[in-house]
Amino acid sequence: MKKLSDVLTVRSTIFATVSVLVLLAALITMGLLTPFILRVSTGEEILLDSAYFNLRAALPTLALVMLLTLCLLLGSAGKKEALLALGLGVAGSVLSVVFSPFSSLPVNISFSLLAVALFAVMYRLLSSKEKTLKGTLRRAGSHIIHLGVVLLLVGILFSTNMKLEDSAAVPVGEVGTFQSMGYSIHVTNITSGIEGAPYGNYQGSAYVSTVYFDVYRWGQPFDSGQVRYISDFKWEQSYTETYIHRGLLEELFIAPKSVDTKTQTVELYVRKVPFMTSLWGGFYLMVLGILMLFISDSLAGEKGSPGNGLSGTLDSEREAQVNGIKNDSKKKRVSKKNV
Repeated sequence: MKKLSDVLTVRSTIFATVSVLVLLAALITMGLLTPFILRVSTGEEILLDSAYFNLRAALPTLALVMLLTLCLLLGSAGKKEALLALGLGVAGSVLSVVFSPFSSLPVNISFSLLAVALFAVMYRLLSSKEKTLKGTLRRAGSHIIHLGVVLLLVGILFSTNMKLEDSAAVPVGEVGTFQSMGYSIHVTNITSGIEGAPYGNYQGSAYVSTVYFDVYRWGQPFDSGQVRYISDFKWEQSYTETYIHRGLLEELFIAPKSVDTKTQTVELYVRKVPFMTSLWGGFYLMVLGILMLFISDSLAGEKGSPGNGLSGTLDSEREAQVNGIKNDSKKKRVSKKNV
């Protein structure tokens, strides 16, 4: 029976990571194709929302994060350190579930594991040293992609499970309070009229209601804005122009659900989504890392530069194994001389 140290190698961990990634891609592809196949075969239309994908992708994604942590730490810190870091992440998840610091079970389970993965990425990124520009770009690019993946997962986790939304009818001059979000909206004015080029018997192409408001956060002035509710005569449908404020830790979204011009009342839909910046930042970091890999490949220089993260890690592991074999042979020689 093989020891854990013999099974737990960089190569086996990478193989497991790729396998889980393929499984996750297959689950998502099946979810995307199911409505199409059902519509073609039976004519019935269904809509699979985010809850369908979250339920099926949660465990593979957690496994992917844990394997990513092992992959990054095995080649640089060592097996004991990698297992210790992963063990701390698992213990943190258990404690988080018990004490529930967040209002969402998926966040309580995943947060500490993502924090350990983020530590592993930063440790590997800061500890990597290369002598050539090509090697530096290649190694840093691969780890920046890993960093982008972790930040993307953090953004998806928080924005999906901790978003808050509510709606309220607010007359002109009144304040709508959304206490759970910490925001209140003072509607200052509503203007309505026909706009656009003449269409048919109408003087314009659409009837537009514009709502002006002031936003307060925790009772303090925050921002001012406007939204528009548009009834299009030509297409016989209504649509809205919304207000979006993107901050470092959260995104505020305001849209009009309906406008009553007679009573000068608007029904506002308000949604607060945390950590959207992390989601977009992770995406841009992944793009940056891919560009760095392309630049490193285009640079003329040494062939087979040690900047390749995978080859460098595997080479270090082979070197450690060779040194271990040499040390064992020396010990045997010494024991023979003593005999």
